[in-house]
Amino acid sequence: MDYVYEPQKKVPVFEEADVIVVGGGPAGIGAALAAARNGAKTIVIEKFGALGGMQTQAMSSTFSLLDPAIQGGVITDIIDRLGAEGGILRDRSPRTRTAAFTSTNFDCEVYKFMLDDMMAEAGVKLLYHTTGVGAVREENALKGIFIECIQGRFVILGKVIIDSTGNADIAWKSGVPCMDDGHGRGPKKGRHMGLGCRFYISGVDVEKFQKFKKENPDDWTGLYGGRSLVTKAKAEGKYYGYRESLIVNTSKPGVAMIEGFNSPLAEGHHGWMIEDVTAGEIDLRKQVFSAYRLLKNNVPGFENSSVEKTGTIPILRDTHRILGEYVLAEKDIYEGRTFDDSVVISNMGPDIYGPDEEHVYEVVRPHDIPYRCLVAKDTDNLLAAGATLSADFYAFAADRYGAPSMCTGQAAGTAAALAARLNVTTRKLDVKLLQDTLRKNGAPVTVKDLPADILETYEQRYQKNRKITDL
Repeated sequence: MDYVYEPQKKVPVFEEADVIVVGGGPAGIGAALAAARNGAKTIVIEKFGALGGMQTQAMSSTFSLLDPAIQGGVITDIIDRLGAEGGILRDRSPRTRTAAFTSTNFDCEVYKFMLDDMMAEAGVKLLYHTTGVGAVREENALKGIFIECIQGRFVILGKVIIDSTGNADIAWKSGVPCMDDGHGRGPKKGRHMGLGCRFYISGVDVEKFQKFKKENPDDWTGLYGGRSLVTKAKAEGKYYGYRESLIVNTSKPGVAMIEGFNSPLAEGHHGWMIEDVTAGEIDLRKQVFSAYRLLKNNVPGFENSSVEKTGTIPILRDTHRILGEYVLAEKDIYEGRTFDDSVVISNMGPDIYGPDEEHVYEVVRPHDIPYRCLVAKDTDNLLAAGATLSADFYAFAADRYGAPSMCTGQAAGTAAALAARLNVTTRKLDVKLLQDTLRKNGAPVTVKDLPADILETYEQRYQKNRKITDL
């Protein structure tokens, strides 16, 4: 039997709202706070029991390349609040404009608790343990979404829907045109980035480990280390993993966070296929315990340690993206292109894992993200935010990260609130009004507004660190 018919039934309306945000990761956080703060009745649909998405469920508790000249508004409020709550574990943002890559790490438990409070303060309604499974369509417009939860199946009606699921779940499952293109060139053309993870080890004697690192500087530099240990263990068949070193972060007392793992996807396989995700989870767990045993048995400070926590979900790197009115391109981000309808500035470059063992990060110039990348093509009242934005593979590999995602979320949430208030479609919204509102809320909108000295510093960083010279 190839299929069965699902019987029709009446689905009760759970609630109506101005703005429905589907997915509570960085993009959904930015969207919900922006929409509510601009006067819209806002509901967030989140399938787990906390906000944060990959930052909390996959423990990728990081904002990369933070720069107050580039990002502002909601993300500034988040970082300031994290600092006040004692949730910042490591802040390297002052080096952003000169270093190839910097990150601000935070405590994801503080983050989850803090976000609940911020949503309550803004008047956002949260529905946890609830999954958006499709949309209510009327001709070329979305009018609401179907949800499923422990209470049953319902529909929520809304004036604007923001798909911030990270994999365009609502758009794709509703038949809205989406992209799923993978690597754009070379022998791995069409293949997708692998699945990733981080994990925590507790009971670590951090002082002893740091002393060991200082005594072995050739093998342990910064966060990266254990190269000879990994190489030897691989040769002896005692280590299962794809990278040639370990990334060990000891920002939290007594705890080490180990990151950088990758489970490859073969040609024709995808991060949205359930069998591939399941196989990836199993493979990553095998890598995690192989790395843990390697550290415990060979590295001073880890003798009495244990695995404290692995992620609820793997890091899903590239799945589906909404096809928007404009597709942000690789050349746009390398050239630092500006757009008249820009609503976000990004300073993030492509960070590409896999599809095999490789990892490449590229430095780019600050670039604009136009509003058209958030507006679904040929579908009214659906906006993309975060990793669902309309971009080619290489631009997506940059702007999927936490900071640009939260900023595109703020832009989408602001646009949704304005469209709902003015009773216009998101496609017909006055972009200048949107830009002015974002600026009033502290969010920079275009590279054209950046001072010359900041642009020059970024240009020097780009010329020093770029790897791709011929696009």
